Amino acid sequence: MALAILVSVCVLSYRAMARTGQDRDWVTHSNLVLERLDAVLADATEAENAQRGYIITGDEEAYLKTFRKAVESAKREEQQVRGLTADNTVQQRAIDGVKRLLAEKFDGLEQAIETRRAGGLAAASEAVSRGADGQRMEQIRIAVASMREEEGRLLVQRSKVWEESRRVTRGMIFGGNALALLFLILAGIAVQQEMTQRKRAEDEVRQANQGLEERVAERTAELDRHAKELARSNSELEQFAYVASHDLQEPLRMVASFTQLLGKRYGDKLDSDGRDFIHYAVDGANRMQNLISDLLSFSRIETQEKVFESTSCDFVLNRALGNLALTIEESGAEITWGALPQVMGDAKQLSQVFQNLIANAIKFRGDKPPKVEIQAEADADNWKISVRDNGIGISPEQASRIFVIFQRLHTRTEYPGTGIGLSICKKIVERHGGRIWMEGSPGEGSAFFFTLPMAKIQEKEVRQRDENRVSAASG
Repeated sequence: MALAILVSVCVLSYRAMARTGQDRDWVTHSNLVLERLDAVLADATEAENAQRGYIITGDEEAYLKTFRKAVESAKREEQQVRGLTADNTVQQRAIDGVKRLLAEKFDGLEQAIETRRAGGLAAASEAVSRGADGQRMEQIRIAVASMREEEGRLLVQRSKVWEESRRVTRGMIFGGNALALLFLILAGIAVQQEMTQRKRAEDEVRQANQGLEERVAERTAELDRHAKELARSNSELEQFAYVASHDLQEPLRMVASFTQLLGKRYGDKLDSDGRDFIHYAVDGANRMQNLISDLLSFSRIETQEKVFESTSCDFVLNRALGNLALTIEESGAEITWGALPQVMGDAKQLSQVFQNLIANAIKFRGDKPPKVEIQAEADADNWKISVRDNGIGISPEQASRIFVIFQRLHTRTEYPGTGIGLSICKKIVERHGGRIWMEGSPGEGSAFFFTLPMAKIQEKEVRQRDENRVSAASG
């Protein structure tokens, strides 16, 4: 009976492991689709940049080769996405739309290139200014973001299925082994008078324990290897942050500085187009610096995290208001707040949440002076904090989109920014175990809500922490 159970466990375990492998392959499949979608968007952006470079310089060797290569790569990536999503009718319709937008985008870029060849820089610049390439690029980004959202939903679903398969497989293996071991023990009791058979049973148990120890040792080694890989990954992320903050931003500052110097020294010798080009170059460099800075802030939420400690929301709000003091004074904003709670968290990151929400309330204001009201209330085991304003408001259907990185509801000429601020807020709040959402309607202001778990700290622990701080200060 024990042998029959072991054979059954082996068969069932093999089938469960095969199913687990299939579920894992679907998770890998979704990740591959997301990578290909990112590649499509990157190739389209590279093609647009190469076309602009050619229009400005007229250097075919330097830019048109890059343009052709990016166009071909985008088409290949689009075909790969189509093949990967052949089982999904929703994604197939979406990739049809992306293909059409890419074709329109590349046709527009080609027309501008031909105009540059035939009519020179002025004609090409005029054609670009009249064209809808920028709008098409935004449509491509929105379409790709929609596909990413659908694939992300499938990824979450498939990850849950994979985890459930793993759990069932582990339970089946452990349960079957336990049942088999039970029958072995019963067999040992039944033949306890037979010393030879009892010794054989003891040897089997000893071997089983030895195998278990070996598996435990292998698992421990695997965990150690994963820990080392994680440490290496964190180190690489820190190196990337250093490169981005120094090696990338310094050339951008140099480009902006020398371009401004060029405008000051030779501005009177240039026509209006030349001065416009200088302005565009300086503005682009500055926006790239801001974008890099915001991306660093977004990436460092996890890589530079601190251990949570008891934190006063009044303290973090006052820090945020201090950082925004000049903006508040210039806009005439009125900021009011009620009693705010004590929570467990990272004071610097929570201050960033308040700062971003208040800054948005001031930036997206209407004709009246901005008013911002901050309140907190208990909600089950969480604190629900609200930040309300009397600004321009947001339509309900856009409420979830605003928390997606790089998503903007207005052009940069209307409202400056990089579209990362609310994404940072969402990532910080989720890291603290809460969630964030928005309510409101156009013309009636906005209300942002986020939750934080309640902090339950004993007076003894607070007193001990204060004594430690006093001792450290006196030392």
